[in-house]
Amino acid sequence: MDIVGLEPRHSDLARGIVIARSARPLDPAAQKALWELLSKAGVTEPADDDSTEEDEPSRQWHAAPWLPPSSSEIEAQRAALEQAGVDYGIDAVWFLKVETGIDGVAWLDLIASEPRDEDDDEEETPAAPSEVVEALFEEQEQVLYTNPDVPRARAESTPEADEDDADEDIEDEDDAGDLEGIVMESHWRNGVPPLEHSVSFPIERYPEIIDDYDWESFGIAVKLSGEGLPGEESVINAFFALWLSVYQDERADDFEPFQRADVIHDRRHRSALMWVERFAVPASASDQVHFLLWIVARLHEILPIAWARFDSVDEAVKAHATTDSTAPFVLAGNPFADRFSRQGEESALSWAVGQSAWSRRELAGMLVEVALEHDPDDPATAIVAERLLRRAQSFDPSSDAAGYLAIVLVRQKRLAEANALALAAPSRDVRLLVIGETAEHAPDDLAPALDLLDEDTIAETEPEELSDLTASLARHAPAHLQALLDKLPNDVTLVPNLYNASFSVERPQALQILRKVIALPEPPRDSGEARTALVMAWNNACIHAHALGDYRLAVELADGGQRFGPENPYIYHSGACAYAAVGQIDRALDQVAKAIEHEYEHTEKMETDADLAPLQSDPRFAALFNEWRTRRADLN
Repeated sequence: MDIVGLEPRHSDLARGIVIARSARPLDPAAQKALWELLSKAGVTEPADDDSTEEDEPSRQWHAAPWLPPSSSEIEAQRAALEQAGVDYGIDAVWFLKVETGIDGVAWLDLIASEPRDEDDDEEETPAAPSEVVEALFEEQEQVLYTNPDVPRARAESTPEADEDDADEDIEDEDDAGDLEGIVMESHWRNGVPPLEHSVSFPIERYPEIIDDYDWESFGIAVKLSGEGLPGEESVINAFFALWLSVYQDERADDFEPFQRADVIHDRRHRSALMWVERFAVPASASDQVHFLLWIVARLHEILPIAWARFDSVDEAVKAHATTDSTAPFVLAGNPFADRFSRQGEESALSWAVGQSAWSRRELAGMLVEVALEHDPDDPATAIVAERLLRRAQSFDPSSDAAGYLAIVLVRQKRLAEANALALAAPSRDVRLLVIGETAEHAPDDLAPALDLLDEDTIAETEPEELSDLTASLARHAPAHLQALLDKLPNDVTLVPNLYNASFSVERPQALQILRKVIALPEPPRDSGEARTALVMAWNNACIHAHALGDYRLAVELADGGQRFGPENPYIYHSGACAYAAVGQIDRALDQVAKAIEHEYEHTEKMETDADLAPLQSDPRFAALFNEWRTRRADLN
């Protein structure tokens, strides 16, 4: 049995992984017994008591965390390994360790020392480091990086409208932290981790990644070569865990080095993508890149790598990280692109047709990537993109090529061809894409594309996607917005999504969308965000109608929203403005009284609201606010 890398630790920060290969697949019971044997010798940690044998497949590759031994403990570990070789047919074992870690305390000190906004000076006490971190980097989620467990996404908030400034964009989007203002110097606790500057396999986007490094999205994709043995995913997971373990600092509870991370395994193509989001650590881009390069170089010594590329995380990858509904696809390199740039299109296509190392699905992905480098608005480059995308379709009809080809056709005003392509495409997503692209680039010719949105397509489309399409038409083809709204089903799940869509468009179109929202089935009072969106929609629709000078409609909306006033007292304020605009003073005063009665949080704004000027000369108006102040004084 070969034992590689078994040596004593030299630092209390030492952490590592152990990789074992058995001559034959071990069933779950044998795997459990193997790790029990090694854990008793201190090689690894004991298995969780609640782990079950049924959870594990048979494997020839086995991986676990390694507890690097002291000099006095190393022989006990070696003896246990030799016994495992005899008992379980282990023919090779690799050990890998690092003996440093990131200095999270230094990072928090760095963040706390950043200049604060003037508004912060009003605080009586300085903000804690964790508060500063949250302010710069938004809310940090729980850190989980052991594949396949991934934190669920945060629910987005749905803010209330402020009727005193209805023109204000009330969509609440926290600004991401700006790392560019921070000088990114490395702070390690025991020297820099091991670094690698060259590898023996092809790797793309290096060294460019150092200058193009993006803390928001960072990772690497690898494609394995050689004989595939069961369990190789566990080896990649172990290297992934070792990579990110270096960026933990147990001394700093508030230090959270990243928001989300995972490994995406494409088992069909023996590819994987290790990725991390919002990598907020005190390490230079060079250190981060070269340490990750060291990680994959060591992986290559155990599982040979055919190709690799530094990569980022797109929305498709995130979706694969949180759902098992579809088999993930990872394109870990693009040798076609290199041949295309050096030898030309014909030579590159000849290579693609004749090679066997990459599947037709991967080849299609390569052609799509190269096609996307060609401007679809330029007739000369659009021709090249079209050829590549059609060839990609021939390699794999289920690839993304149809969608990108539809974009090329729309941009070249070949709308009938784009519509026909969408009708024939395997995925109905192409239909939505053609509608959206036509709305943006040929809005006067949108009507035929809208026919693509039939009942079956609507039924297979998520409410969020339908709402995104609605917002796109509202922005680019408002003349067709009502036609689209009429196509949408009376589905209560559309309520919060369409409500959110109303914030990204101009006021007249926002009013159209909100009127659709309030015409949908009413969500129950205990339905959470859907109910909240509905009662807000009544208020915002009334605000928009009033601002557009359609006072008759504003009154109609104020009347319809009355029964939701106790849930959302904003309705009483907007209703008072609507009634005041048409001279219904008594009704307007009643709305003010109800807003006060229901503890409307902007009561004082009503007293000076210019839209309520017709009420201000009425003594009853002043009396309402006098009584309100008296009650507040009594309570205090």
